[in-house]
Amino acid sequence: MAIAVQAVLSILLLLLGANFRQLFSLAIFSEWLFYMIAGSTIFVFRREPQAVRPYRMLGYPFVPIIFVAVAAALLCYTFKNDWPNSGYGVLVILSGIPLFKFFSRRRQSRAVPANR
Repeated sequence: MAIAVQAVLSILLLLLGANFRQLFSLAIFSEWLFYMIAGSTIFVFRREPQAVRPYRMLGYPFVPIIFVAVAAALLCYTFKNDWPNSGYGVLVILSGIPLFKFFSRRRQSRAVPANR
């Protein structure tokens, strides 16, 4: 189902007049936004001092701080120089929030309580 929806959305974006360069810029901005978010989650995961750490992160906390800062600078630069495509990327990401809520509620309504 997800592949079919993605195919339909891709075809619609191409038919609405976007060229490959615009779609590529939109995707790159969105990807780096999520890279930055994912890189910043290490600070949340490392808050628990007693948590099991199966691997050591070399250079912590400096390496993730540098990565998040560089990703933020890249996003600012991209947004400043290509704000229409970057804005569309943000709108596409934000449009996923209502879809997430819809499917989340749908999944909760289908779930059968475990104590029955």
